Amino acid sequence: MAELLNELVWSHSRAGAFAGCLRAYWFAYYGSWGGWKAEAPAEVRDAWVQKKLTSRAMWIGTVVHGVAEHALRELREGRGPVPLEDAVRAALAGARRDIEGSESGVWLARPAKRVGFREHYYDEAVEPETWSAALAEIERQVRALWEQRTFQRLHEVPGRIRELEELRRFRVGDVDVYVVLDVMVDDGRGGAVILDWKTGNHHESEEIAAQLGVYGLYATEVLGLPAERLVAMHVNVRHGTETRHPVGEVEIAMARERIRATTAAMRARLVDVAGNVAAREDYPVLPEGDPTCRSCGFRGICGRR
Repeated sequence: MAELLNELVWSHSRAGAFAGCLRAYWFAYYGSWGGWKAEAPAEVRDAWVQKKLTSRAMWIGTVVHGVAEHALRELREGRGPVPLEDAVRAALAGARRDIEGSESGVWLARPAKRVGFREHYYDEAVEPETWSAALAEIERQVRALWEQRTFQRLHEVPGRIRELEELRRFRVGDVDVYVVLDVMVDDGRGGAVILDWKTGNHHESEEIAAQLGVYGLYATEVLGLPAERLVAMHVNVRHGTETRHPVGEVEIAMARERIRATTAAMRARLVDVAGNVAAREDYPVLPEGDPTCRSCGFRGICGRR
């Protein structure tokens, strides 16, 4: 197998990390690189493990996204609709395994494949009722998803589902860009609808619009879809809301400029652009006492535990 190269590629999540704590960004994309190897230095291994940690809110979103993907994939591949009660049982069973595996520490044997919670890793006191509430929220959102109008509509046109949680890589200017669309469905009239499931309590409208603009760029550049035939929709499963976002020429041009500008800023901090080499000291840590540190997965290796 060829050696994996640490390349500077662009993604919405990477750009978001770069806009936050620069030291956390360095740990995520440089300091943890190679931590999966048996011969990795202890600090690199620790950084990689901490990179894999999740919070309860992030985990709930992952579980609900997985349920939605599985149900729609079953439909698209002709195996029929997944009954709601089956989906609820499977989601809760998997979620309970995640909690048990994290609490016992068995997840550390395969950090890339199993779930590890920051709360367990850092020995935070969490009442059992907190986990019960998280499981209840998963069940509530799965049930809400099955009642959601757009999700129900997809059950009527499974043959139109064009993309479903597939990782795509494409070129924008002088950098490769990664996108993963939750769902893209043909509208039957030469266009497409891009759906983005959200499960959190609060999402910034501007942040969602920026993410959907990159998806619009992908749809026009790679799939050849006309911008005027694209519709992007943010579906908040937690709150039962749908919000349409424009993804026309203006939004696509803004996405292209955002990719160009953030890529230039990322490269400006490298000591070797061609080799994508970054020095830890060029990525400063947040000031002592910054509240962001309390929920950061890297607070152990960063000395903010």
